[in-house]
Amino acid sequence: MSFSSDRLSHSYIIDDTFADTLAMAVVCGNRSGERPCMKCSHCDKASRHIHPDITEVKKQDGKHIIGVDQIRALKQDVYIVPNEAEQKAYIVRESDSMNDNAQNAFLQILEEPPAHAVFILCTENTPALLSTVRSRCVELKYGLSPLQEANSQSPAGSIDDSGDAGHDELEELSNEFVNALKGDHVKLMECMFRIDKLDRYTLHNFLEIAREKLVLSLKEIINQGNGNSDFRKKLFLAEDAILKSREMLDLNVSTGNIAGYICASML
Repeated sequence: MSFSSDRLSHSYIIDDTFADTLAMAVVCGNRSGERPCMKCSHCDKASRHIHPDITEVKKQDGKHIIGVDQIRALKQDVYIVPNEAEQKAYIVRESDSMNDNAQNAFLQILEEPPAHAVFILCTENTPALLSTVRSRCVELKYGLSPLQEANSQSPAGSIDDSGDAGHDELEELSNEFVNALKGDHVKLMECMFRIDKLDRYTLHNFLEIAREKLVLSLKEIINQGNGNSDFRKKLFLAEDAILKSREMLDLNVSTGNIAGYICASML
């Protein structure tokens, strides 16, 4: 999934791990590119959990459920226009703990949501939500990080059980990527075609190795003091693209879209 358009869906079901990133994308001030941009004041406040347009609903101290009164309070707030951002994000932690009355009250909001509101229902037990609630949400099945997802789904030895073989290939690909930044657009596109074919786990590892290579190259240029300024600029841009690609991977953006994003950022 890519947050590049001006409008998101009005409601999501998602694992708690990625809820904060999704909320950050909702309030992000970058409306013409990938969100979250991680640079604007909205992203900064969201990262520090102080953005006035991100609201959390969770079980109150000593309670085992989210009650209907909490959802009614949310309903009163939801129709108030955002304070600073263009949209408001409501994160419902452990949304499966809403009792039936609370879920029915929440359903009333989902049926006629204001355009400026996005609801993020966090749960690891989607079937506990009413089918009528689920039908009005986009379900993002992320439960695990890319690394955990690969480890849990792939048989032993299918990715890199031999250790050095897979790592060496990624080292080679990372070196080619860094060298291509010196101006070899053909080589850069060839790298992106190879990245496009990586599975999520291997792409995760590539991004980690590539960033290490970029940082080392930047340090070498800075220490030399007379390095190619255009190459240095490309290295900074590439590191930023790698960091954003890691965020995109966490948000389940396809490897093809990530490869395309990196290539477009460098050309």
